[in-house]
Amino acid sequence: METKSEIRKIILRARETLTANEIESKSKTIAQKVILTPEYEEADNILLYADYCHEVMTRQIFEDALMRKKRVYFPKSDGLTGNMDFYQTVSVKLLTKGYKGILEPVEDPDRLYKFNKHEDTLIIVPGVAFDTFGYRIGYGKGFYDKFLAKRRQISTIALAFACQIVDEIPKDIHDIKMDKIITEEIIYSFLRV
Repeated sequence: METKSEIRKIILRARETLTANEIESKSKTIAQKVILTPEYEEADNILLYADYCHEVMTRQIFEDALMRKKRVYFPKSDGLTGNMDFYQTVSVKLLTKGYKGILEPVEDPDRLYKFNKHEDTLIIVPGVAFDTFGYRIGYGKGFYDKFLAKRRQISTIALAFACQIVDEIPKDIHDIKMDKIITEEIIYSFLRV
């Protein structure tokens, strides 16, 4: 089995071969599938990512969530600590370039996401590679695994293009399994144990 680093390089190269039209078309198909999931429909809060570097685009999900009066939060990452917090955002125009040039919200304590057991929350997770067991490889900093480790009650859906799916990823003890991975072709669902 290849290492995480080797898989990351292979899949990033594969993802870079997608044209802008392919990314847009496949992203639209994936977004439509997300919007129809019970996890999304029931969620009061959507923790979303700002797509970056050929990732599945999330604008359609953002617009739909706002239209349905859901609260939408985007992540702000700290490259030094590896920590990530989410802040409520009502317009992508309010996002500015942050860690690695990724669009992020402004840090605002009044808009910080706080877990509330009386609300349903769905986190929509990006990544580089995903396997058919529900595991993912990100960019190597562990932001999402660290965030989710303390918030296992939150539903997780990862978004990926079909070219990002591999048979198996080497797992570390801190890796968090997704509840679902949605591609333009298939929805993979996994049971929590």
